[in-house]
Amino acid sequence: MKTAIFCGTFDPVTKGHLDVIKRASQLFDSLVVFVTPNSEKTTYFSAQQRLDWLKMACQEWDNVHCDIQDGLTVDAAKKVGAKFLVRGIRNSVDLGYEQNMDYMNQSIDATLDTVCFLTKPEYMYCTSTNVRECIKYDLDFSQFVPDCVWKGWKENGNID
Repeated sequence: MKTAIFCGTFDPVTKGHLDVIKRASQLFDSLVVFVTPNSEKTTYFSAQQRLDWLKMACQEWDNVHCDIQDGLTVDAAKKVGAKFLVRGIRNSVDLGYEQNMDYMNQSIDATLDTVCFLTKPEYMYCTSTNVRECIKYDLDFSQFVPDCVWKGWKENGNID
């Protein structure tokens, strides 16, 4: 059985993330999506909220499971028996970052391979950073996120 992981902060999950999840779910028998801590980022939503949204957004795929990650990506992969790390690439900046991360992951665990999905044009600028910027200025960001995120924000946030 081929198992892969997809790790990210998902702060919040976007339609771009879901496109990568959908495509990876068709390639692997099992895909575990991890809400991951990132020491270089300050998150807007709690890890539990991000996990809840991921679980809601991924309900249609039976082979996709979501969890919160502790520690290194290579440790998360070992925990679930994954040999593949799924990543999405929007541009050359992402490519450089992913190449560096792949090198580091390979130096820790040579059995973990990175599989990259190139972003579809309609999701090129669909980023969590852009969503958070919309939130900051009370703008409608529904076009970038799954319904569960938008509805959750409308119920608990500031959008009328």
